[in-house]
Amino acid sequence: MNEKNLSSPIINETRTGEDYNDLTLLSEVEIKYKPEVKPKDRPRVTMAMEAYKLIRPFFEGCLYHHEEAWVMLLNTSCKVLGVARLSVGNQEHTIIDPRTTLQLMIKTNAVNLIIFHNHPSQSLAFSPEDIKITKNMMETCKLLNMNCLDHIIVGEDGYSSYSEEGY
Repeated sequence: MNEKNLSSPIINETRTGEDYNDLTLLSEVEIKYKPEVKPKDRPRVTMAMEAYKLIRPFFEGCLYHHEEAWVMLLNTSCKVLGVARLSVGNQEHTIIDPRTTLQLMIKTNAVNLIIFHNHPSQSLAFSPEDIKITKNMMETCKLLNMNCLDHIIVGEDGYSSYSEEGY
């Protein structure tokens, strides 16, 4: 490191500071993705109905009680790498955080994702907030050459797809 570019407090601290061989001063960061399905056995999703059928069982305990948000992570061939719950909300809303979603995408090396959430009222209509969140997620993914393919509202006997509705 070139000492000309460091301020004097940094130079002094590096000379008289901690022992840099002491690894107990560092926190280890671990990123894990444990695929349990072999690549050849992963389902491929090409339509919203296929995604809905795969994710629907994960909403079994919450459909009428509270909102939950889930994400389906897909590779470049749109094969499912996995699903993850993003948040558990109340009867009126849940949080879909782009930062958390992108972390999951990067952990799994996903290129594509589909967002899901339910409305306890069983309304399949997209709220203005749902539309805003979806647009934000699509723009955020593009920054990292990733794709938010769809946002699906999950209901008891059906679904509503952002992409199929033509938003």
